[in-house]
Amino acid sequence: MKTEENPSPILNIFRLISGTVNIKDNYQDKIYKIRDNNIKFPTEENPSLKYDTLLEQFDESVSLEDLNYFFLKARANRKFYKSIEVELIKCLIAYKSDKFLESFIYLYRIIEGISYSIPLIFISKKDDYNKTYHDLQSYFGKDKDGELLFFKRFVSETFKDEDFYSSNITIDLNLVDIEELRPKYYELYLKKVNEKFVLDKSENSFIKIKFIGYYDLLIELRNRFFHNLKGSWQENFDSTELMFPDQFFKPITLHGINWLSIILFEIIKFDLQKIK
Repeated sequence: MKTEENPSPILNIFRLISGTVNIKDNYQDKIYKIRDNNIKFPTEENPSLKYDTLLEQFDESVSLEDLNYFFLKARANRKFYKSIEVELIKCLIAYKSDKFLESFIYLYRIIEGISYSIPLIFISKKDDYNKTYHDLQSYFGKDKDGELLFFKRFVSETFKDEDFYSSNITIDLNLVDIEELRPKYYELYLKKVNEKFVLDKSENSFIKIKFIGYYDLLIELRNRFFHNLKGSWQENFDSTELMFPDQFFKPITLHGINWLSIILFEIIKFDLQKIK
């Protein structure tokens, strides 16, 4: 695939979420091989890098020539996508370095950064302006709920018929390296996820959650960990509960990256259809 000296940030985002890129840290002279294909649900590891790895993410109607043309022409909102690219690089490097709390922070920053812009970019490219107006109304709802609920409504309304939307995500407590922490973390996860989204669970072992419910869990964990107001109804986490925050966020973060990558890829595919 042809690229320019300064390729489109959308191309770089695609390479990052599909696990087909190496990231070089010039300051520390390190190379991070990103091989987790987070477009797949659940995440799969790419055994090698080749053109077919890029092409197989799309349906049979898309050729390498189509992709080349699309990524060369994708110039709109360059500054916006560049900011996502940088945050995503930091998120993936932190994850590769076993800095799961740091990775979670960048993951959440991306979600906040796209929560208004991605829905607006998406509907602005629709051909039916009456439907565009109707969609906007449904995303905003009746109250001023803020950008995160706006984004949730966008995902629910736009992708409700997709296979990934009706699937589930499993939090695996066995990923917590310190076995003694698993019962406590199991309780904390279960306490913070909305019960209506829990499909199955096994004590101190796993919790299975609906796809859209996982988004709610990410928001809730961020709010309860990064806020420290005492004596309120929110029941924020105390540092004594999370003595090893990297361990707490380890079973959470990759699924979050997977969740986000799927949505970003849907936007890329929609853009591709408009440019083809």
